[in-house]
Amino acid sequence: MHKKYLIRNGVAAVFLLVFALIYEHFSHGVISGYMLGAWLIPLAGSIPYLGIERLHRRHAAENGEQRRDVASGLWQLGIFTLSQGFIMKGVIEIYGTTNRWTAVYVPAAALLFITAAGVAVVKRKGPRGSRRVPSEDHSGSFKERAPGKQSGALHPPRREG
Repeated sequence: MHKKYLIRNGVAAVFLLVFALIYEHFSHGVISGYMLGAWLIPLAGSIPYLGIERLHRRHAAENGEQRRDVASGLWQLGIFTLSQGFIMKGVIEIYGTTNRWTAVYVPAAALLFITAAGVAVVKRKGPRGSRRVPSEDHSGSFKERAPGKQSGALHPPRREG
């Protein structure tokens, strides 16, 4: 898993670097720090992800594989969002103008990173299906039953008196 993740981010970093160099070559000498720095984001984003993966392995029994996959996907989406924001900001800088919407990328990426870290680290309250739901046993008292289990009657019996 880690090897595939690092290869994917390495390929993304090389692609962004080549894209930035080609774009700036045809921009007649105008350069942008955002455009040149965009390729570092996939590489730098891999370091905290690997730390979160290490923390997640401690909680693997409680959290399960789905939570790890969700955290990984959110983290990758955060890296993509931040890289896209840097590319857009660089393109707009090279063009010679400004745009207020480029400021949205950094908070959106931060929110995705925080959510991914929270999903990976926070423990689930308990295993699914272990909750007990009270059910009436028709004598007026309640007993525990597993969720989803039917009592057999659609309506409780009427009390005649």
